[in-house]
Amino acid sequence: MRKKLILNAIIMVGLTGNILADSNSTVDNNRTVKGTTIGKYQKPGAPIDITYRSTRVKLNEPSDINISFSTPLKSGEMDVDINIDKDLKVIGEAYNKITYSLSPNQKEYNLNLRVSSSKNGLYYIRLLTKINGVNGIKTRAFAVPVYIGNGKLQKKSHQLVMKALGGENLSISKAEESVEVIK
Repeated sequence: MRKKLILNAIIMVGLTGNILADSNSTVDNNRTVKGTTIGKYQKPGAPIDITYRSTRVKLNEPSDINISFSTPLKSGEMDVDINIDKDLKVIGEAYNKITYSLSPNQKEYNLNLRVSSSKNGLYYIRLLTKINGVNGIKTRAFAVPVYIGNGKLQKKSHQLVMKALGGENLSISKAEESVEVIK
């Protein structure tokens, strides 16, 4: 009898600093950072895009973060795991996870947050999106930049940041793994 081991490792590499902030982001009046993945590379099989707007603020001021997820799928559920850098404080209701019921009448699903920090820096809100489709769970990771004060990346960051060959900053995010033994 022959056994096959199928190992599906999904390593989520969130492109921090540059996932959306370099080529896909714009800054208006030095206060608003906008970005989108619409029309950019899309992970095959994970039909989820993001558009965001983040306000650049001073220390202890609230920053409004407006995130919009879009998908062409008309049914099912989209789960979003939310991971906020430790020095950011959520103002109001805090979420670790949010679930959207997909509908044929709706293409965009919004998430609005307010955050602040007492420390200068460039922070990230990391999002791991999952859609349970016909061919299993499809995932895509995103990182939304949040600029507080001078908005520079802290040298003593606890996040592991690496450089890709093209010069983009990469950070290691959550991973999911599934193992199935077929007889």
